[in-house]
Amino acid sequence: MWEELENALAWYAAAPARWLGSARQDLGAAAEWLWIVLQGDFAEEQSTAQVVTGTVISMIPIVDQLCDVRDLVANCRKINADSSNHWAWIALVLTLIGLFPVLGSLAKGCCKILFAYGRKFAVRSGAALKAEGFWDASRPFVEAGIGKLNQHLQTPVVRSSLRALNILNPYQWLAGKLREVIAQLKVAELTRVFDELIDALRQLLDLVRRWGSAAMASRAGQLLESVLNVRRMANQKLESLLGPVRDWLERLARRLDIEADMNYRAQVNARNHHGTPRLQAEDDALEFERNKPEWVDKTGELVHEAMRRPPSKPGWPDISEAALKPLEKAFKTFEDALPVTLQPGERLYRVVAPNSFDNSICWMREAEFLALSGRDDWRRRFAVWRYWNRNGEYVVYTVPPGKGLNAWEGPAASQQLKNSNYVLEGGAAQIVLDPRQLQPEHLSRRRPTQWGYSDFPGESDEFLGLPKLTNHIDGRNLPPDSKLDL
Repeated sequence: MWEELENALAWYAAAPARWLGSARQDLGAAAEWLWIVLQGDFAEEQSTAQVVTGTVISMIPIVDQLCDVRDLVANCRKINADSSNHWAWIALVLTLIGLFPVLGSLAKGCCKILFAYGRKFAVRSGAALKAEGFWDASRPFVEAGIGKLNQHLQTPVVRSSLRALNILNPYQWLAGKLREVIAQLKVAELTRVFDELIDALRQLLDLVRRWGSAAMASRAGQLLESVLNVRRMANQKLESLLGPVRDWLERLARRLDIEADMNYRAQVNARNHHGTPRLQAEDDALEFERNKPEWVDKTGELVHEAMRRPPSKPGWPDISEAALKPLEKAFKTFEDALPVTLQPGERLYRVVAPNSFDNSICWMREAEFLALSGRDDWRRRFAVWRYWNRNGEYVVYTVPPGKGLNAWEGPAASQQLKNSNYVLEGGAAQIVLDPRQLQPEHLSRRRPTQWGYSDFPGESDEFLGLPKLTNHIDGRNLPPDSKLDL
């Protein structure tokens, strides 16, 4: 038992030097180690990597129990600081429903990601916000949680579990599990789970008392009493929050229904590649609040205002509001745009993510690409949000012999992240062309930018294991006479 607990503790914190130096005999050091782990919490500021990795390891017995106890301790600490804060109580409810037996280990791991983001919103919310508005106010956090769930579902251990259980549509399956939780959402069930966690906490704190110092034993007693104090208030407090939480869960289940429909619409039992979930603007906004990078400004000021009217010239691509996709409204990415003819032999560069297409509309001249100092310079000057393009690779197109390639060129317009004051400066000379005029045989193989694939410290890399540098051609944007074998 101790060996399993020791391995579980190692997931959270390194063993104290005294423990290692004593050849695992210094029980005081073991008590210190256990105490440090129990004092951890769900850290509403944890990184993407911590959320996804923590959810995977929480599927392991004992590690799973430690996760739950740590979260309970953190919830109770916030409630004891202000027992009138209904948002702290909602955060506790989301912790407890994640332990309902109906979920099972796999669904619990998935739902805990979604609950963690709902809980993040709850612990940040002010007391003036009404609990009845929980869903509408927490939507950006919900969407961020969906994004992290998508990453979690792609991990090998989860994919293997889904196959073993013959779960073909995990979103639909999770929506069903949430509705089972809703049916069981009663104060009696919440307090039953609460009591089970208190028993687990008691056992862990008993080890701290037996092995640790008198001072540590005293602190352990105080910690247990703080949790018991919340338990004594729970019956009365939880009853009034069941309605808002039930409504939030029902809407979350419906959101998963929509995700299921989006991702499995193409054919029965097959994932629609073009429907693969991508980052959303809300994901960028949340990351900026935690750790604003140098390439974005929080001023709301658009240094390079977008064009108000589209340019037009016979023989050049239509980039107006009435244009065919993907050129529809492309004029709004320019501060100003002039018609140019790119001459045969001209080399054009396009920065791409591993899952984006080579043959799309936005390019730059070779001189512009070679002048970039790195990813931050590219994002700022070409005004490219992370949720648009994760970057990491580039492709080169050489204009083939002939009459040249007509395109629009001009300074990139500043971009403002919707519902925020975050802006990208823009100003670099970008090129927009009609990808249907590109001849795929003149596209180079992909090459690494050497910028990496992540923009934030500790960010989970969904492209882990790359660069594979695989070209991707959008068959919808091929020339009519293309001979490319897709």
